[in-house]
Amino acid sequence: MWIYKILLCVAVLVYSESKRHALQDYQKTDGVRLVAPPDSSFMTKSRKMSVGKCARRCSRNRKLPFTCRAFSFDQNGTKCHLLSYDNFTRGVRIENDFNFDLYQKKDFVKECIIGTGLNYKGKISKTETGEECQKWDLNTPHEHHFLPRRHKKKDLRDNLCRNPDNSTTGPWCFTKNPNIRYQNCNIPQCSEVECMTCNGESYRGPMDHTESGRECQRWDLDEPHKHLFHPKRYPDNGLKDNYCRNPDGRQRPWCFTTDPDVPWEYCSIKQCDSDNQSNIETTTTCFCDNGAGYRGTVAVPREGLTCQRWDAQFPHSHSYMPQKYRCKDLSENFCRNPDGRDAPWCFTTDPNIPWAFCKNIPRCGAAATEPEECYKGSEETYRGKQMKTRSGILCAPWRDHSERNKREVVTLSEELEGNFCRNPDKDKHGPWCYTNSSLVPWDYCTVKLCDPLPNALPQKAEVSQASCFVHKQVRIVGGGPVPIKEGSWMVSIQKGATHWCGGSLVREEWVLTDRECFSSCVPDLSEYRVWLGSAHLNESGENIWNRQERRIAHVVCGPEGSGLALLQLAQAALITEHVRIIQLPVAGCRIQEGIVCSTYGWGETKDTGHEGTLKSVHLPIVSNERCEQLHRGSLQITNAKVCAGGKRDEGVCEKDYGGPLVCQEKGSKVIVGMMQMMQHHWVTRTFVGSAADQL
Repeated sequence: MWIYKILLCVAVLVYSESKRHALQDYQKTDGVRLVAPPDSSFMTKSRKMSVGKCARRCSRNRKLPFTCRAFSFDQNGTKCHLLSYDNFTRGVRIENDFNFDLYQKKDFVKECIIGTGLNYKGKISKTETGEECQKWDLNTPHEHHFLPRRHKKKDLRDNLCRNPDNSTTGPWCFTKNPNIRYQNCNIPQCSEVECMTCNGESYRGPMDHTESGRECQRWDLDEPHKHLFHPKRYPDNGLKDNYCRNPDGRQRPWCFTTDPDVPWEYCSIKQCDSDNQSNIETTTTCFCDNGAGYRGTVAVPREGLTCQRWDAQFPHSHSYMPQKYRCKDLSENFCRNPDGRDAPWCFTTDPNIPWAFCKNIPRCGAAATEPEECYKGSEETYRGKQMKTRSGILCAPWRDHSERNKREVVTLSEELEGNFCRNPDKDKHGPWCYTNSSLVPWDYCTVKLCDPLPNALPQKAEVSQASCFVHKQVRIVGGGPVPIKEGSWMVSIQKGATHWCGGSLVREEWVLTDRECFSSCVPDLSEYRVWLGSAHLNESGENIWNRQERRIAHVVCGPEGSGLALLQLAQAALITEHVRIIQLPVAGCRIQEGIVCSTYGWGETKDTGHEGTLKSVHLPIVSNERCEQLHRGSLQITNAKVCAGGKRDEGVCEKDYGGPLVCQEKGSKVIVGMMQMMQHHWVTRTFVGSAADQL
């Protein structure tokens, strides 16, 4: 029996190793290659293969007449050059060549250790007191059994510091001093090579493991976790290899992990003795860029709302405590931007509105800003300089995607130079571009039609542009219980051990909900879960066999002003009789006035019964004109909202936010809106065009 256990352990080990990407072991340098002198000792081997296969070949080191220490990858010819040397090898020099990328094994070029430094293969050859190390293949002045021929995998070269016995004190060596047999080499821990100031946004150190000891995932890979933080998209954030970084203003440096079940974790980085303020320009009467440097005293996000103190946890609990964000000046209840949102914001003292942007702070130099770019005539004639998508993602060069089949695009021409927004396929929605994001391969740009000439006749407004109204008494009260098959697309977003918000399953891995259910677009997701397939949240034991529980891997916020958010699940939902996907509507579709639609949720019931049970209430669609008449112009109705209303004691409640407005259309049910935590509790439209394929 023991032989089978051994075989099973070996199989698990091999499987685990095969799932880990070989590039994890390498330090990448763009646009350079190594040049060695014409000497037979500098051995190489070249072959045409992919960069991933090249990394595996070098790491396994099979059927090679030398120890592979690095490889150069020729981008033009997709050719791999395996090397027996690295940039620290004597006689080797680095040469700039933009056709090549250099990948060197971290163990050979990194001068710090993780843990005990068992794999350290650096070039230090002196002890902590400055004693010269004795060569490993010599037995003078000290005899020993750590000879290179007996320990071929320990890299006991020359007189370099190593840790062949996995000493808890780190790499060491025998010394040339007859009176000192051996000493530690005092190789620093990677977490202590560079300290961090503030929240570590400027940290560029070599730490590549999380505080729990998990290995970090490379920023330029999407395995095992897909993400948006690719080096090409964030060129100024130091997203090299798999080092801990803080590109989005979290509490401290972090990284995605190589553990498929743990999307990301914080890293343990030493804090500098004195926190120097960042070089960001501070303002007090207006804000620049996204307002990260705003230090004014505005504490009213908009009329009727007051900011909650940053050091308070009521009415909204949060993680943005002043002591955790020392450089963000989270004083009193002033508007600030500690996490890189679009503008200064704050939590509010209204229990129904978690946070709001401070829209009464002017943008610095707003009067001098250039007008938005627009196109005249047909959108395919646009030749402007816009190079960002509607969600702010930088466009990728057209030539990088000339052979990709994400869209049927005409062959490259002079019009498709650079990375500017264009419309080569006459898309009716306007100019667009490719991106370097794996989650959003392409997207539309915010380029609008120029205003018509003064003598041009105004176009008749389309009836399909709906707006929205829901009772101020926002509770699903008076509704009846729903069989789970009817609401099988419903998702309960759990925070801690309680229901927090509703959501809708729109793809196996994606849930649509309200952006304001989360404190930011990069929240701490450790306390969040989603439940699917459960009509009764209070059931336990055998009664929850239909329930599926999933962790949330990412929050992807929609375009500014949409109020929408997509939650990527860490594991795809299993489609069953009790868990189904709700259909997204066609762009521009119209729900006629009087059509009765339904909202769903588990929110407060105002003691009307069915607590913890999925409920629905029927609401008829109301036209824009009717909404304006009913409210005498007191509500701001836009084409992004849906008006719906019903009986006085039926509506949407606290914690129903994020839930859908579902209408029956042509024999199928579609989600046409979503309940939001807005001041008047709007239902936001969820009309989606061809961009739905991005989900």
